[in-house]
Amino acid sequence: MKKQYKALQPVGRFKKDDVVGGLDDAQIKKLLADGVIQEVSEAKVAATAKKTTGDEK
Repeated sequence: MKKQYKALQPVGRFKKDDVVGGLDDAQIKKLLADGVIQEVSEAKVAATAKKTTGDEK
């Protein structure tokens, strides 16, 4: 699964708590270093998917 990142503050077209995508590796590294985004763990991604789709099995 591809890594996902969450905005901790507004960045470009993304609002706080949005999933950030479409950035190149250099941009991701800079934003991570600046503390603007954080990597979302796979467990949180799976839990969010269940919550939004209604699959609570």
